[in-house]
Amino acid sequence: MASNRQIEANRANARRSTGPKTPGGKARSSGNALRHGLARPRDRDDPDIARLVSAIISGFRHGGISDMVVDLARAKLELVRIRAARQQMLAALLDCPVPADVKRVTGLDRYERAALVRQRRALRFLGRERG
Repeated sequence: MASNRQIEANRANARRSTGPKTPGGKARSSGNALRHGLARPRDRDDPDIARLVSAIISGFRHGGISDMVVDLARAKLELVRIRAARQQMLAALLDCPVPADVKRVTGLDRYERAALVRQRRALRFLGRERG
């Protein structure tokens, strides 16, 4: 349980941290999600996911569409998107090396690690289910 002093400190911090105030800060903040779009999950109805799910089902000789098959397809497609974004960033870095761009390239690692974890989890589950 938090103490009264800690609760008051949290409330004071919350009042101070209200996001960007200047128009420039708001513009930068609103563009964060558009930088590469990797944080946005793919929709289950995405035709690429549907095609990959069909291929996975036929490859595993799996009885039907389970959530794990869809998760595996999403993870695979996320890895493709991440690697394409990395290739674009590296090509831009070759043209004009900027330290901030190097940091952005290494920032892709967290998205890649998360996708690899989801892929491994789905493959383990489907392998156990298969037999």
